Amino acid sequence: MKITPPTNPLALLFLITLGMPLHLISAEPAPAPVPDSSQDFSQLRNPVWTTRDNLRDPSVYKAADGYHLYYSRYAADLNWGRASAWSVREVVTRDFVHFDKDHAVTPDGYASPGDVVFWGDRFVLPYQHYPSPPKQLYFSESRDHASWSAPQPFLAEALALPWNTEHRAIDPTFVIDGDTLHCFFVGSAQVPDPAGGKPIRANLLGHAITRDPALKDWTILTMDHPLIGTSERAPDGVENIAVFRTGTDWTMIYSEGLAHQHIALATSPDLMKWTPQGRIELPMQNWMQARYGAPFVWPDGKGWLMVLMGEDANKKTTFGLLSSSDGRKWNLLPERANAP
Repeated sequence: MKITPPTNPLALLFLITLGMPLHLISAEPAPAPVPDSSQDFSQLRNPVWTTRDNLRDPSVYKAADGYHLYYSRYAADLNWGRASAWSVREVVTRDFVHFDKDHAVTPDGYASPGDVVFWGDRFVLPYQHYPSPPKQLYFSESRDHASWSAPQPFLAEALALPWNTEHRAIDPTFVIDGDTLHCFFVGSAQVPDPAGGKPIRANLLGHAITRDPALKDWTILTMDHPLIGTSERAPDGVENIAVFRTGTDWTMIYSEGLAHQHIALATSPDLMKWTPQGRIELPMQNWMQARYGAPFVWPDGKGWLMVLMGEDANKKTTFGLLSSSDGRKWNLLPERANAP
């Protein structure tokens, strides 16, 4: 237990006089709760945000000053394999119309931000080193979710898992349940091509937990096999997941497939055992017609919102919005009249 210190020095002295141990008096206040408010997005049109560059891997932290949108910037005029083409960035919006304060969170060579969580008396943002090796997990920390530290590696042992034969760990997702921090991550392996061609890369979902505030001591729960792997519908596996509580259960929405990516749903009573529920059917819009994935979901008002990455016919990636009353059935915003 941590006690937020009172601002009155006499009150602080009173706590010490009562025998309150100093290590229980936190130097940093816990984050202020964000009022639950339902925004009216009915006049918005998809894609809600597009820039000159490619926008990928969205993550949203809802704060008092608006929605902090973290994302991977993939520079439109640079090769995919160049580290200088990639960075994790942050932008703030109140309405998904105006986007302000766009700035880099990491140096070049990082991507795929996960959930911002408050863990160990500070905010933590996970992401990955990309595209240069080692393709492994990193995090930054912050006292105010505005100024972020330099990248720090974590969960390096995931690179050596027997099913992760390409020795990489990407796409981290953080979920806090009680005193435990869960990290879902993606490893990769070469698997047989169902069409009979050369082996193909498949992305496979792993799961680890920790109670360590420093994020150094982890227990991997998927030592011998992935949590979710390949399937008939997705022979090249899964990636980029969102996990959130719906009632007494947990819901996972994940990118299913790589070449023909779409989103699918699974449910769990405890974050450990997951039951796939199948593909989430969505009507097609132009901004997402090639493929879509990397969902991020958060509660807003009486329902749920999702920001989704879509790829159009020209391989341009942008973000769209969806809404849901139950976290399972999703509705796309209408599409812009001039969407490509």
